[in-house]
Amino acid sequence: MASTGPMAEDRAVLAGKIRELIDALVLADAGTADLAGAAEQVEKATAALRPHGRDSPLLVTQLADGMWLSINNPVEGPGNPLAPPVRWTYLGEDAVRARVDFAAAHEGPPGRVHGGWAAAVLDHVVGRAVAAAGFPSMTASLTLDYHAGTPYGVPVDAEGSLVRREGRKVHATGRLLADGQATVTATAILVTFDTSGITPAVG
Repeated sequence: MASTGPMAEDRAVLAGKIRELIDALVLADAGTADLAGAAEQVEKATAALRPHGRDSPLLVTQLADGMWLSINNPVEGPGNPLAPPVRWTYLGEDAVRARVDFAAAHEGPPGRVHGGWAAAVLDHVVGRAVAAAGFPSMTASLTLDYHAGTPYGVPVDAEGSLVRREGRKVHATGRLLADGQATVTATAILVTFDTSGITPAVG
């Protein structure tokens, strides 16, 4: 869905490998795994990247429909190993849908996604929905209802929709679904902001 250049693709590949590393770490048996040896290898990789740092992490690429994807965003960013990530499957005029790849690193209760990660994804999804409607906004209030535990390691869908706009205030709703069941629902109030002064680097 995204139109990316080689640099963005290389970043996404590396981030994916780091996600695999994080997952391997949280599941590693400290009694048999060589954690100290792994730490040395990670330290070498970090030292190789550190001298090439940029001033800002903001890096974007354009999606096929003209929307922008933040490559290093901690929720949707394919270049950020913290991100689950979120893969957009629909970006409409006032609603969005995405597939979320939660893993063991996102566990809170046994076998379930931490509620804070559910909140982060829904916060991002409602923001995407209002931005798709032409109202780039920041969240002022996010109210969540947890109906069931959200599993990880299986497909989870996230949906967000614009409800209405009142001046600078924008109202939206969102939900997470596992196997068609809503596990978390959200209502949000966001406040529009001016994006004219933002000039992110393009990857």
